[in-house]
Amino acid sequence: MSKKVGIAGMGAMGRTVARALAEGIPGYKFHAASDITPSMEFEIPFVNFQTLCRECDLIVECLPAHVVPALMTEAVNNNRDVILISSSALLVYPKILEQHKRSKGRIIVPSGAACGLDGVRALAQSGIKTATIASTKHPRGYTGAPFIVDNSVDLNGIVQKTLLFSGNAADAAKAFPANINVGATLSLAGIGPEKTTVEIWADPDATGNTHEIKVVGDYSTINAKVENVPDPANPKTSMLAAYSIISVLKGLSEPLVVL
Repeated sequence: MSKKVGIAGMGAMGRTVARALAEGIPGYKFHAASDITPSMEFEIPFVNFQTLCRECDLIVECLPAHVVPALMTEAVNNNRDVILISSSALLVYPKILEQHKRSKGRIIVPSGAACGLDGVRALAQSGIKTATIASTKHPRGYTGAPFIVDNSVDLNGIVQKTLLFSGNAADAAKAFPANINVGATLSLAGIGPEKTTVEIWADPDATGNTHEIKVVGDYSTINAKVENVPDPANPKTSMLAAYSIISVLKGLSEPLVVL
């Protein structure tokens, strides 16, 4: 029997996942979605979070970070599994994890726009000394970020590669909630948000979104670099993030899973 899937947030990422479900992923049926602007592209009902979590067996989250707590409240109330791509919300709103302790459902965080997290999780079993991620995007990719607004940063005035922020993942999530999911996910896979260092760079010559990860452990050092094409409909995110959700959906239903 197919599981009913609901998508919360039908922006660029949500629509990519929706198309994959509409084309067919064994074990799943695209049942409903929730968004402030219903899309006519899909023949499914658009409902509120409460109905979405009541009617669907599995929820796929593709929302702005500040909306995630409202969705998770309903998911907890209905004991639903949630594939949560906005991992920065778990750092900005710790009440989500506290609230989730009473749920029988799981929070499943995809790798998103990153790579090498399987190695990071393995290394965490023996001990990690340091974990650092440097993310670089075109300045327009940071438009509207709290750090940019609060510090009156002139993104149009950036003419060379510039370090905008350096700090731990917890502070980075508050400063750049729409841009720091990769850093948040790294911290959750490794040594936690307080000990994970995040650098945010703006480069006017950047044609994509680049993430460079270095994790040093007792027995191994992981260096990983991924250069992503930004989603044409949303330069704050990468196309790879949507495909990582699709990969998780397929992995949850397939008899052979490579982690």
